[in-house]
Amino acid sequence: MVSAHATHPGLVRKNNEDYIRTDDNLGIYLLADGIGGHNAGEVASALAVETAYAVLRSNIAHTEVDGYFELMVYAMQTAHWEINTKALTSLSFTKMGTTLIVAVLRENKVYIAHSGDSRCYLFQNETHPHLDSLFTPHGALKREVNILQRLTHDHTVGAHQLASGISIEQIPKKKFHTLTQSVGCGDPPYPDFTIVEFKQGDMLLICSDGLTDMLTDADIEAILANGDASLDTLATDLIDAANSNGGRDNISVVLVTSP
Repeated sequence: MVSAHATHPGLVRKNNEDYIRTDDNLGIYLLADGIGGHNAGEVASALAVETAYAVLRSNIAHTEVDGYFELMVYAMQTAHWEINTKALTSLSFTKMGTTLIVAVLRENKVYIAHSGDSRCYLFQNETHPHLDSLFTPHGALKREVNILQRLTHDHTVGAHQLASGISIEQIPKKKFHTLTQSVGCGDPPYPDFTIVEFKQGDMLLICSDGLTDMLTDADIEAILANGDASLDTLATDLIDAANSNGGRDNISVVLVTSP
């Protein structure tokens, strides 16, 4: 696997409470967005990522793929209790927590576990017959179609209310930032688990809500569609676009592709 990542505090906040860990050799990618006063969010996100990564790094090689969900849940719940224990050491750490998204790429598939409102997307660039065009002697003209598919659901009160049928106009915006589960705060997380096919040329995007609050999915898709750009350039372009739209929160992105 080949990856790139970028993170930025944004234009409003002084601290960056996001944290990223990537391992192309093992195909393990983690991102966390911390919550808590002072520097507690920074502590929680770093502790969550490093704890979960240590569990995965030690066990992934001898775990069959059908055991990945159990392993990823164990890694995230271990991180939860580490944060919980750390919170007892200082009043400044009280109620600290974090989102956490973990992706493992193996055998042309991506396995995703997440808690919170950090997101994962699959970007694909496919070629399809252009049905509106005349046929050439060599067959139908082809056109490239960019597809950005969201793979995760936000664990927020607002998202839950929206899914239950309440209109978006009736839901206060702050509800879309009120987490229904997280790592380290409240009950232990029971993350959602997703498996999708990951073909050569596909791109995985993992990001904090600092990106998705500033950019629509269509905005993100348009940036990723720049096929001539490197992963590092694309990551920087996403960060810059979010800051251009206000940069109201920390912004972090991880991009992964199969060469």
